[in-house]
Amino acid sequence: MQVRVRDLMTVNPVSVLTGTSLQEAATQMILAESAEIYVIDQQQRLIGVVPDYAILKHKLMHQHLNDPIDSIMNVQLESLSPEDDALQLAHLFRDRRNSCMAVTEQGRLVGKLSCRDLFRTIMTLDSIESTEEQSSVADSQSTAESDSPASSMNPPHLNRYSLRKQLLQLNGPKCK
Repeated sequence: MQVRVRDLMTVNPVSVLTGTSLQEAATQMILAESAEIYVIDQQQRLIGVVPDYAILKHKLMHQHLNDPIDSIMNVQLESLSPEDDALQLAHLFRDRRNSCMAVTEQGRLVGKLSCRDLFRTIMTLDSIESTEEQSSVADSQSTAESDSPASSMNPPHLNRYSLRKQLLQLNGPKCK
């Protein structure tokens, strides 16, 4: 099964234009409950990223947040395409090398994929697969035991479909 980055990403992650003060960026991050803020230019092109701990470090060292966000942003970014296979990218999140990654389309910021989004999806797919395997074993045992008319009224595939739908709805991507 292929799961695209587009299916999991948070659309329109919190971002600010270059030149925005650290104070304004910090305020936006707090309001959005985000651990990072992306820095973009007027054309929405991704320029950099600033994690919350960098702003905190700056505040503790300099006692003010009047400086522009450009002064502390990280410009060495890896970004993903919305069309990438998300499950094939799990290695990029291993060992907390990345807690989230920007998603760009033609250089423009369109979303972010977090480790949590990928983790939730992988665990959900594993749960579905495990449930289907258990159900297949149970189906083969119940078919051998009973071929009554009552068993044909409640086909076992409906239970699997219902569970899959519920798990995907509960664990589906959030758009912010």
